Amino acid sequence: MKEVDTIKEAYELLSRALEVEYQIIVHSPQVARMMPEKELSVKVEQLGLDSVRHADVVAATISKLGGVPPFPRFEPLPEILDVKWFFQKQLELEHTALDLHRRASEIVGEELAPSLQRLAADERWHIKVVEDIISRLT
Repeated sequence: MKEVDTIKEAYELLSRALEVEYQIIVHSPQVARMMPEKELSVKVEQLGLDSVRHADVVAATISKLGGVPPFPRFEPLPEILDVKWFFQKQLELEHTALDLHRRASEIVGEELAPSLQRLAADERWHIKVVEDIISRLT
């Protein structure tokens, strides 16, 4: 694959990853307040804080590749939120983020790959946290 094509593919993967992180960042504070237990609320807040850090790493990587991080876009929450539904969607986002970070780490080069590999490892932990939250909401 040509270098230009590789950079374009990395930019597309990272831009999508940034959108996923924005979804988590935007909704975490509101959803954390809706949790029935303080322990679950703390977990949701931590997921949000991790996503802020992830967004920073992804945006910096996009910049290092010569791109411009996309403006944040996100879906608003429904008026009446089914919290279990929210976390099932959250679980899908965590799996998507894991895949995007992993795939991007394979093509960005040795200098940028380690930070994305760390994000992928974080996403594996996030998946376990979200699965735990879902199991405790049932």
